[in-house]
Amino acid sequence: MTQTDIVVIDAFLFLFVFMTAHSREINIFPTILIVMAGFLLGMTPFGYPVWWTFQAIGNALLG
Repeated sequence: MTQTDIVVIDAFLFLFVFMTAHSREINIFPTILIVMAGFLLGMTPFGYPVWWTFQAIGNALLG
């Protein structure tokens, strides 16, 4: 599987989660966590800013 395939799959999953949140079946916060986890698990270049965000939040909360 190439990097392009992974990005396309992540984009589809992002759209799916966005549409699920838009229909109000789930709240926005679990939606954001699902999308961020998808980018992390997909090992795409988008995963690095997500990881840095998780680290910044973790450092702010845990000191």
